[in-house]
Amino acid sequence: MELVTVIMPTYNSAATLKQALDSITNQTYRPIEIITIDDASDDDSHAIAKAYAQQHTTQDLQFVTLSNNENAGAGITRNKGVEHATGTYIAFLDADDLWKPHKLTTQINAMKSHNATVCYGAYEIFKTTPKQPIAIHNISKKLTYDKLHKANYLGNLTGIYNAEVLGKVAIPSLRKRQDWAMWLDVLKKANHAIGIQEPLASYRLSDGLSANKMELIKHNYAVYRKHLGYSAIKSCWNMLLFFYEQFLVKKSMIEKL
Repeated sequence: MELVTVIMPTYNSAATLKQALDSITNQTYRPIEIITIDDASDDDSHAIAKAYAQQHTTQDLQFVTLSNNENAGAGITRNKGVEHATGTYIAFLDADDLWKPHKLTTQINAMKSHNATVCYGAYEIFKTTPKQPIAIHNISKKLTYDKLHKANYLGNLTGIYNAEVLGKVAIPSLRKRQDWAMWLDVLKKANHAIGIQEPLASYRLSDGLSANKMELIKHNYAVYRKHLGYSAIKSCWNMLLFFYEQFLVKKSMIEKL
């Protein structure tokens, strides 16, 4: 079986980190390399990650625990993990989200069956406990670059790509929405991603910046303007298309429970 590298940035994640790591070590798939990168936390996140690694390292479950000297943001922090990754496949999980136990097995089997280099999946959304999800984010069986360009349909906690075939893909140095920009770069190489329509993960809905829709408008704009290098006019036009796709099309794919 090919090695899967899981990259997990941490920042003041002490309350949720162990549960997130448990969801990786409880995977039915092996072997796995887990790389945690602490972004200069004010709490014990890095110490928790190091202790967890010492307790759970086995022949087919390896850990790398890294840290930043100063807070650098999620993009730079994830990139440090990409640089150290040695797996055939690269996947991502934030320290407050969770994977279903069959997540990696299901995706690797599907990628091999369809000769695919990128895979993503549906996921549940919860507020207090993953046992009581409030919604399911459904997906399509196939995601093209053009579709992803219109809005971010690929939940980073479900994405996985074959780095041996596509090469390692760097995360852009955007403060927010860098995951969307990265998956655009991945699909530009891969052409499309295959979708697993059963929930593979659980996303924790927070009350922070990620929930502030108005604040995120400028970060979405930056993907078109700064990352893709579009003119201001072209970026604004794509933002109009984004609003249509996000609020009239993508919103309909979220099934409330």
